[in-house]
Amino acid sequence: MTYFIKLKDDTNEELMFDSNILGHESFGTFYAERGMRSLMTILEKNPEVIGSVKIITDTGKELSITEFVDKIYKLKVLYN
Repeated sequence: MTYFIKLKDDTNEELMFDSNILGHESFGTFYAERGMRSLMTILEKNPEVIGSVKIITDTGKELSITEFVDKIYKLKVLYN
């Protein structure tokens, strides 16, 4: 499953940009992409926008940041 970060002004087409792809889950591992760095930057430098950030799966399911972190917490995380 692939996860995307969507900010308030992002369109669905922009989810395919490198900066919006959080990564994908496969066989107990989460392979983090450039979007994960974007999320970490938001959390560290712009926490006021956290409420407008959405995590979207490749099936269209919407998750909160907390739900996403809870999901990948159980996985081995590798950064590309």
